[in-house]
Amino acid sequence: MSISELAHRCQVSTRSLRYYEEQGLLFPSRNAVGHRRYQAQDAECVGFIQCLYGAGLPSDLIRTVVQEWKLPGSAPRIEALLRTRHAELSREAEELHSKLTGLEAVLNAVTGSS
Repeated sequence: MSISELAHRCQVSTRSLRYYEEQGLLFPSRNAVGHRRYQAQDAECVGFIQCLYGAGLPSDLIRTVVQEWKLPGSAPRIEALLRTRHAELSREAEELHSKLTGLEAVLNAVTGSS
């Protein structure tokens, strides 16, 4: 299918599909005149990529996950990658919570609130 057909099917922009290709996430073939051609399974891959971006994963980690996803028996490796990212985000969330608590204390001191 063409890039516009895939974009319509996946409800994404053609620009997003080009970006995914630039990031090494999608690998369309080309026809005789150089137009991108996608397979049906590329729609599933686009949906997976969107879920990963929606979960806040950076492009380099998404690339690794997508490459692993295409390999047989990859679920344990993907799980390990995602659990590592989850732990990192949990630590960041704890740090942000601590900073918010500190900021609230400063605001209370400045405003005289308790």
